[in-house]
Amino acid sequence: MKNIHIILLLIVTLFIPYSCNHTTGDGHLHESSASGGNEDAIHDEGGENGIVTDTVKRGRFHSVFKTGGILMAGNENIILITAKSAGIIRFNKPAVYPGTNVKKGQILFVISGGSLTEDNPGLRVEQLRSDLARAKENYERAQKLLPDRIITRENYLAARNEYEKLQLEYENISRTLSDNEVLSVAPADGFIREIFIRDGQKVGTGETVASILTPGSMVLKALVPPDKLNIISSVRGAWFRVPGSEMLYKTGELNGRVISYGKSTGESTLQIPLLFAINYIPEVPEGSYAEVYLLGEETDGVISVPDSAIMEEFGRYYVFIRDEDGDFLKRYISKGPGDGERTLVTEGLAEGDIFVSGGAYQVKLKQMQGSVPAHVHNH
Repeated sequence: MKNIHIILLLIVTLFIPYSCNHTTGDGHLHESSASGGNEDAIHDEGGENGIVTDTVKRGRFHSVFKTGGILMAGNENIILITAKSAGIIRFNKPAVYPGTNVKKGQILFVISGGSLTEDNPGLRVEQLRSDLARAKENYERAQKLLPDRIITRENYLAARNEYEKLQLEYENISRTLSDNEVLSVAPADGFIREIFIRDGQKVGTGETVASILTPGSMVLKALVPPDKLNIISSVRGAWFRVPGSEMLYKTGELNGRVISYGKSTGESTLQIPLLFAINYIPEVPEGSYAEVYLLGEETDGVISVPDSAIMEEFGRYYVFIRDEDGDFLKRYISKGPGDGERTLVTEGLAEGDIFVSGGAYQVKLKQMQGSVPAHVHNH
């Protein structure tokens, strides 16, 4: 039995030095010669631990200007609701509030005329009937002319919108509850953007009582300093983030296009607005601030790395490089602009270098703890 114990002890003693990773005197950590032998090491076959390496390659990268911006509703998606008759306005039950979802035709307010004689709903119905008939003729004519391009699509849309607006107004004012009551209904699906009146308030004919925002499009307003006015002509698109989200939105994926830019600065911001029309983003509230990356011309033959690869230390930037011996070494770099996804590297990296593109923070923690990933997934 004693001889067995001695033999087991010798086996354990011989096994331990080859099963563990070790650090050198410079603090860099070496891979073990026996794969998978150290429980402190991160074994990342297939990238299971989130540590990924990649090879530095030269490629294309666009010029980037980082700025701030605001997400706004498109003008065509804001519908004003006006009082169709003078009187005392009451909220229909249940009352609506800013942000309340509404459906087309939903009753929002009821206006009671009482002794007020400022407007006659009956006369207004007759006037609307005449206007509606004329708008319908214009719309039907536009439908016939559009396929042959005799009129522009803008003219066609204007005729259609005028017809639909008058049709809704006619339907609204025709739905009288009595001689003195007129219903105010939602003209389209959407949500209440603003309410301008209080329950029981006296309103006049044509007075704006609320507005509805309909899904469709949004506007990204990027703010450009006057001394950067020259970049506007070269802007090819924009990427942006909103606070509280890691999602990077790209105008190219949102059918985005530049629709205009200001010819003067705003009174409050002293910035020149550059406007992009983009698809509606349900999860992004109107008025949200955005971190915007304006993308310009592309340059070929440059080096860029994912933002996840870059670490900061006392104001200096570095990436982890894996050398021929399997050591992870800090390589300090000089970085250029970034687009929110990748960053241009102007010094410090060479084509062919193998760097940690994902999980760099884990490598840093493991080095501080005295262990290193023995296996990583190389792209």
